[in-house]
This record gives sequence, C-alpha cells and structure tokens, in this order.
Amino acid sequence: MINNKVIFRHIVVWVIFISYEIICIKFTVGLHAPILNFVEYYILYILLFYVNSHLILDTAFFKTSQPYLVAAIFIFLEILLFTFLKAGVDYGLSYDKNGFDPKVFSSEGYILSNVFREIFFIGFSIAYWSMLYMIRFKDRNHQMETEQLKSHARTLELENKYISVENAYLQNQISPHLLFNSLSFIHNEVYKVSAEAGSSVARLSDLMRYSLVSADDTRTVLLSEETAQVENLIELCRMRFREQFFLRFKKKGKLSTVQIIPLVLVTLVENMMKHGDMGEKKSPAHILLELEANHLKFETRNLKRNTNLYPKGGLGLKNIEKRLSNYYQGRYQLLIDDEVELFTVKLTIDL
Repeated sequence: MINNKVIFRHIVVWVIFISYEIICIKFTVGLHAPILNFVEYYILYILLFYVNSHLILDTAFFKTSQPYLVAAIFIFLEILLFTFLKAGVDYGLSYDKNGFDPKVFSSEGYILSNVFREIFFIGFSIAYWSMLYMIRFKDRNHQMETEQLKSHARTLELENKYISVENAYLQNQISPHLLFNSLSFIHNEVYKVSAEAGSSVARLSDLMRYSLVSADDTRTVLLSEETAQVENLIELCRMRFREQFFLRFKKKGKLSTVQIIPLVLVTLVENMMKHGDMGEKKSPAHILLELEANHLKFETRNLKRNTNLYPKGGLGLKNIEKRLSNYYQGRYQLLIDDEVELFTVKLTIDL
C-alpha cells in the first residue's frame, strides 16, 4: 500500500519536472497556449507514465511466460491508444467554429512529434519501473537471507539442545546402573535372611528396569509384558500391606498376541495404589483386563482414601491422556468417574 510520503515525493518530482519544462519553453520559443492546455497535456502524459510502469510492465513481467514479447506488444498498443487520445485532446482544446483544418492531426510531423513525446515518457517509466524492481529484488534477497540466518540459528539451537539432552541422558545412565547393581547385591544378601523380602527386591528391580527401558523405547511392547509388570506392582503392594490388602485382578484373552505402548496400564494401577483404599475386605479393589478381537478393555475401581499421604496433582492421568492421544488418536476412550467414595477408570483401545 502506497503511503503518504511516497505520494508526496512523486508530487514534488513532477512539480520540479513540469516547472523545468515550462521554464525552458518560455525562454526558448515562448508560451503561446493557454495554461489549461498544459494541465491537460501533463495529466495525459503522467497517466501514460503510471499505466506503463504499474500496469503494462507489471503484467508482462510478473504474470506472463514471455515478458519481453508481451511488453513490446502492449507498449506498441499503448502508443497507438495514447496518440489517439492526444489527438482528441488537441482537437477539443483547439477547435474553432471559424474554421479549423482537422487534416493537421493526420500530418506526419504531428504524429511523429507525439509518438516521440510518448516514447520519452515511456522510457522514463521503464527506468522508474526498473528501479522499483531492483529495490524489490534487493528487499526480497535481504528477507531471504534473514530467514536463512534465522533458520540456521534455529538449527544450531536444536543441535545444541540435542547435544545437551544426549549428554544428560548418557550421564543419567550411571545412576540406573548403579541402582540395579545395588539392588542385585541387596537381593542376594536379603534373600539369605528372608525369601519374601528378597522376592520383593527382585520384583522392584524388575519393575524399575522395565520402566527405564520402556521410557527410552518409542516402540510398543507385548500386552503380556505390560501385564507382568502390573502383577509385579500388585505383589509389591500386597507384601507391603499384607492382611490389609484386598484386590481382585481378572484377565481374559490372549495377551501375548497384541502390543501396546508401555507404562499405560502400569501407571493406572500405580495411581490406584497411591490414592486408593485397598484395606476394606467387603469392598475390595478391582482390576479388569479383557482382550477380544484386538479390542482392549481395562478398568480399575477402588475406594477412595479419607486421608492421602500424596498430593492429588493428576499428572499421571494427564500424561497417559497425552500419550494415548498421540499414539491412538481416534481409537481410544479414557473415562474417569470420581464419585464420593469410589474412583473408577475405564480405558478402551482398538489395538
């Protein structure tokens, strides 16, 4: 969009140009025509200037496949059209009832003088358009260079972040390996004293190893592997609470025939153990896992604790929701029923 500064500059240039031409005419051959004639002439030639630069040249070079040929044809037609318009203006301004010879408009001198005058303005128009084109080309190159620099900077930033994450990942491998080695030693020593305690350490080690490996693996795991870790988690809680732990886990279907993204079922059960009340014999917690024709149904239902040692942030359920949405978009449903005494989670997935 043209702003006011650009319009003002064009007006100043035209005023200077017209003033220069009129002064030259006055002091060479003299002014013999009314001022109205000069106004209409310059309006016509200024119109020719802008039509050629902003209509003909823009159309020929930006909207056609053969710009030079199209521009030459359009300029030729433009000269013919403006020659007739100039003759019409001249005839209208100089018509005299006492007699005026219209043959003057068909004379060779009249036609050539007007054609040369039009070529003069068209030449300036081409120079003006070329200058604008160079400015646009320079601005576009500057913009492209700027975008390339920004893109390169973003690439370098991502590479630096990747290197930082990779270094952090490699450094963090030290802690899990140290932990697993320590757990293995503790298991061997504790097992000598208590087989049950040793078994709990082994289950914990197995569960943590599965969590670590699954968190780093973007692929799916067998549903039977995920179920085995759910059972490990249940047994750990059972060993912890002993006679005050009441839970029923029902499985149905061939769990080793399908795969699932890891840690979904484990996290749901872990959330259940963390916030639920498994101590009521008359109202035991329930876990249901059914697989039928690649349709998975998983449900947990438990009493709610009156007092909870853990803050209820809901991050585990939110993370599961995001992972399910990313991997099973449109093929899953996660329903949470938070009642006064009961908490129920129902998950269905089309595997």
